[in-house]
Amino acid sequence: MDHPATLCKAFFGVGTAVDLGGILLPSFRENIMNYGSRGTKESDSKPSDLKKPSTTSNQSTLSKIIENLASYQVPHSWFTHYYLFSVASSAFWGYQIFTGGRIVKVLAASAGGRSGMTANQVVLAWALMGAQGGRRLYESLTLTKMSKSKMWVGLWLIGIAYYMVMGVSVWVEGSAVISDPRPITSLLEFTKPSIKTAVGVLLFIFASALQNDSHKHLASLKKYSLPQRGPFKQIVCPHYMAECLIYVALAIISAPPGQALNKTVLAGLGFVVTNLGVTADSTKKWVVGG
Repeated sequence: MDHPATLCKAFFGVGTAVDLGGILLPSFRENIMNYGSRGTKESDSKPSDLKKPSTTSNQSTLSKIIENLASYQVPHSWFTHYYLFSVASSAFWGYQIFTGGRIVKVLAASAGGRSGMTANQVVLAWALMGAQGGRRLYESLTLTKMSKSKMWVGLWLIGIAYYMVMGVSVWVEGSAVISDPRPITSLLEFTKPSIKTAVGVLLFIFASALQNDSHKHLASLKKYSLPQRGPFKQIVCPHYMAECLIYVALAIISAPPGQALNKTVLAGLGFVVTNLGVTADSTKKWVVGG
């Protein structure tokens, strides 16, 4: 078996490449990457654009294929499933890590038991990922408004896969600790946190608070429009920026000794940045166009 961390990086790398590639294909961006109110707005406000013939037969064929794929949609409210799977993933791996489960031991053994994250880092990164998933699940259940908007089923599946892989990525570079036959609780060191850990935790708390406040503000709006409070005055999507900062914090917290960032989590951050970057740009165009 290949190193689990390598497989995680490969998944994130493919996702990042697809996001960047989608920018170069207007049909892919409009039909696949624009979802929810953004997709509805664009499709309603620019029907003439959809009727324009492509300049070449190849483009026309590709556009038709993409449009056919995009017709397989699910309710946008299914975003909540992402966080259900994220919480379930954290719960499963937490049980495996703390009980020395067979599955986590196999993954650690496939990594060769190489040195990496400390026991404190493994537990802290796992706990914070669980907290992130739990908070987002709570927000989705309590703040999300019912709507008829939809998204491509492929995005739904990719999103679920992302959270499942990220649930592994935050601790997978701690294979040496996990391979240790002793319980991980006996390997924890209750000492003064390092500067790196302190910075990462503070950033995580700040970004989580910012994202929660942004989601509450968006939920308070009577309709989807450009918010005018707090960071929304300077940034179109501060909740997206907060999401990226959360993963920066996790990359710092889970970075093995001698490294500034955890490379596996950093690969996941690349996926998040490209995905949310495209979405934020579409949101800006949607609002300005409205």
